[in-house]
Amino acid sequence: MNPLRVLVCGTNYGRIYLEAIRLGGPAYRLVGILARGSTRSQLLARDYGVPLYCQVEDLVPGIDLACAAMGTSGTEVVLSVLSRGIHVLCEHPQRPSQLRAALHAAISRGLCFHVNGHFANLPPTATFITYCRRKSEAEPASFFQVTATDRSLYAALDILHRVIVSFAPYDFHVSSRLQPFTLVQGILGGVPVTLQLQCGDVRNRLPDGSSTYLVDHHIAVGFPSGVLTLMSMNGPVIWNANLNSQASSTEPLFEAVQEKCALTCTELHEHRVSANLSAISALVKNIREGVRPPEQASDYLLEVSSTWEILGALLQK
Repeated sequence: MNPLRVLVCGTNYGRIYLEAIRLGGPAYRLVGILARGSTRSQLLARDYGVPLYCQVEDLVPGIDLACAAMGTSGTEVVLSVLSRGIHVLCEHPQRPSQLRAALHAAISRGLCFHVNGHFANLPPTATFITYCRRKSEAEPASFFQVTATDRSLYAALDILHRVIVSFAPYDFHVSSRLQPFTLVQGILGGVPVTLQLQCGDVRNRLPDGSSTYLVDHHIAVGFPSGVLTLMSMNGPVIWNANLNSQASSTEPLFEAVQEKCALTCTELHEHRVSANLSAISALVKNIREGVRPPEQASDYLLEVSSTWEILGALLQK
């Protein structure tokens, strides 16, 4: 089978996609980088031995898929790439209006369009999701607790949606603003939820990766029999039994259920590269076999995005 010809758009987070494509080996062939022409972009294009394009109109024909790592700022590029008949894996976050435009463009041209939530594909998070789904089959969730930042909120919602059939009904209100956190309470999927969110003010957004951030994301799902907690993007995943519902005094009070947690930043980086390769592979399977993951369904994507937008508006009031 011929290798898929891949374009990477953006060279900030796009560097992780470049590494993922290299990790994918002969199944993929990087054919170019689309960026604004910064020194960083020029050096990356040189290092990878591919052309640097500064305009979509300059792209060569025959590109199969594009990894668009530009977040909310890359809408026009994504639409232009889709208009050229190129499948797209788009980095999060994406506003609902942007998603609707991209989904419409993709459907009208028979193309595949995915959004990469990224963090759900990290090993500890995947374990958390699997364990949480198993628990949910036996008993309904009693509450959700989320600690996140303005930059990790979209991914945290994506993780939660993978264990909740629907976010509806949902409703939120701000309970307090004690810097650096805003406390939001309400219901999500009909279940009580508390969100403790750290963000910069509207005029002074914290840059991605700022040392001022105190967390990445921390998610707990409570059940009558105990609490399952994803401590951070890197785990660990802990199950704490509810002492009031223990059936036997010999059952363990807690259990570490994570797998493949990274012990160093270097190992975590490797896991993140692998997570992006998994996202690319899922898009390729959709292209070749018509198998679309549930988390790439239009309704799913729009529900995550809409909830993120609603919460973002609350944070800015």
